[in-house]
Amino acid sequence: MVAAAVLRSPRGTTSGAPAAPGQTTYLDNKFRERFGTSPKDFDLLDATVVNTVVTHMWDFREADGSDSEAAYTPDGKPGAWLPTSYPDLPDPGCSRASQAAIPEWGRVKPWALTSGSQFRPSTPGQYASYESLLAGPAYAEQVRQVRDLGGAGSTTRTTDQTAAAWFWANDANGTYKPPGQLLDITARVSRDRGLTSYQNARLFALVSVAMADAAIAEWDVKYQTPIDLWRPVSAIREGLKDTTWKPLSGTTPCFPAWASGHPAFGAAWAGIMRQYFKTDDITFTASTDDPKSPVMTRTFTSFSQAAREEADSRVWLGVHYPWDASDGSALGENVAMWVFTHKMKAVGS
Repeated sequence: MVAAAVLRSPRGTTSGAPAAPGQTTYLDNKFRERFGTSPKDFDLLDATVVNTVVTHMWDFREADGSDSEAAYTPDGKPGAWLPTSYPDLPDPGCSRASQAAIPEWGRVKPWALTSGSQFRPSTPGQYASYESLLAGPAYAEQVRQVRDLGGAGSTTRTTDQTAAAWFWANDANGTYKPPGQLLDITARVSRDRGLTSYQNARLFALVSVAMADAAIAEWDVKYQTPIDLWRPVSAIREGLKDTTWKPLSGTTPCFPAWASGHPAFGAAWAGIMRQYFKTDDITFTASTDDPKSPVMTRTFTSFSQAAREEADSRVWLGVHYPWDASDGSALGENVAMWVFTHKMKAVGS
């Protein structure tokens, strides 16, 4: 009920203008299915509880920076991010620097963290400049790994790695994207474990807040650190002059490579799940929404196993370097620990 009210109204009443255009009818029908009345009818619980909660939520997010439309200015150096549109690859809508996705998201007010930069790592490989990074052996090894493992015609990547790359992708519009996939897994685990409504409320709130703050922290790393690292396709085509190399993905997300968002989401999710259930060793089956995935389900024996595979999948897909995955995972872990120990503690804890 609270979620429906938040989506329907900008100030916490179900009679206000909808805050989710195009979803009002859907939400109203769901409300009727569950409660048997129209959301516009007077409801004592709505008036005394829901309205207060929703109003508090809207007040908390007032002027949080999420509506910034500031354009991105590339650093303009070798090694720095640049648009990844190439004539022989499908157009990812990334032909101009101004199309870089949400460059100010790292400045958005977090839900639980003190700031988006709270757990910010320094730079990729701790290099001080683009020049030192490109000259470093660690960078050369990073490029070699993604070139070998993430190429469309790779002979190094295994069949299972290819399957995992597509299983965790969910990059295209029309898919539920990485957070949606992880929320779907959360629901599956919840059903398997027989959680109550109140237990679910806390679990889903923790998972959602952790992933929301992981996104803010991750975008802080992408755009607010000294090195906005170019994508593997740029490193290989512009840096190594291998103009025939193609990532398995075909296209590349339109923002800097370091660090990777998928691993940050996955580690934040796994960290919460592990702490909530007081164990990592829970077997579950996950599904995907990506139409290119050759398999629709994969089974894991722990939350950490799934998160590690999601992180590695970005290298196998050819869109990230290994340190994008490892640093994104470390960031997500830190976010999860902070959220779980500071917010929504269990009664009596």
